Amino acid sequence: MGWLEKIIAGLKGELEYDLTFVPSIPAPDVGIDGIGQAVEADSCYIELYLESLRLARARKFATRFHAVAYSFVTLSREGEERAQLAAVSKPKNLAELDKDSLDHVITISKQMMGATPFRGGPVSIELGLFSVKSGNVLTPLLDYVTRVSSTAGISFVGAIRPFLPLITEGMDLIAGQQQDTALEVGVEIGLTLNSGCVMAIIDRPKGSIDIKKLSMDKDRRLLLDGKILDCGYAVFSFRPTTEKSDFGEIPELKERYAAFISAINKGKKKDAQDALGAFRLATIASPDLINSDADKLVEKASQKYKKAFPPGGVATFGTKGVQVESLSEIGLYD
Repeated sequence: MGWLEKIIAGLKGELEYDLTFVPSIPAPDVGIDGIGQAVEADSCYIELYLESLRLARARKFATRFHAVAYSFVTLSREGEERAQLAAVSKPKNLAELDKDSLDHVITISKQMMGATPFRGGPVSIELGLFSVKSGNVLTPLLDYVTRVSSTAGISFVGAIRPFLPLITEGMDLIAGQQQDTALEVGVEIGLTLNSGCVMAIIDRPKGSIDIKKLSMDKDRRLLLDGKILDCGYAVFSFRPTTEKSDFGEIPELKERYAAFISAINKGKKKDAQDALGAFRLATIASPDLINSDADKLVEKASQKYKKAFPPGGVATFGTKGVQVESLSEIGLYD
């Protein structure tokens, strides 16, 4: 039993039935990138977004509350054990809500997992949506957990790993305060991803609604047989993409590329050649890049070396033309 299953089991008074999980919802007019596109191993990244939600169980609170989203994704990782990425989010439009917010669908399109290479195999996901009473006891703890999650980031497994215990233990403490916390919806499930898709967790007993009649309108509200669904739910999406916008922040590559540029700027051909070799090996071996991006990065850096030290020519950099360039500026997707 996973963490979220334990929380659900501990809240039997609130969730006395299995919730409805919908693995695919038609959303042709919503404009979510990547929906319907193929997900192929080693050829794309996948991202997780919380698209919209509707709260209901927060009616138990007589005061203002926060809505908090939690995700924990486990998937294959090249050359290592399965990757784990956790995130806790309290977006501004989910903070300090009141009962007047309960009849509204809140659209957020909040990224919960950054572009992560898809290596094939099953993807396990825990997704929970909580309402947490605003007050002196839990609000500081909630703020702390969300800051830890923000510091850990959502894209790099190695950077997130040290923070995982703090994130999960913090959420455990928050969820343990049952008088001040309500689990709106939650699911723990293994998925086989073949294409980008929109999914939902709905606060209705499993099997009680015809999921084939579900759809989503342009405001990302769930519709059942064309009518607005009036219970609590969370809609999220897995989106494939061929671009990783934060590639320049991969720690080990960022460091090695800086050493390469430094050697070029000093006009030291041998040092630059060695630094390029180190960058090449680290890039090809990086589990945070798909193969095509790794190849393009190596080629971009190699062209820069050839430009700096042309055969029989004069270096174009060095002390006469110092170039300061980060990895993010290499123009990977130009």
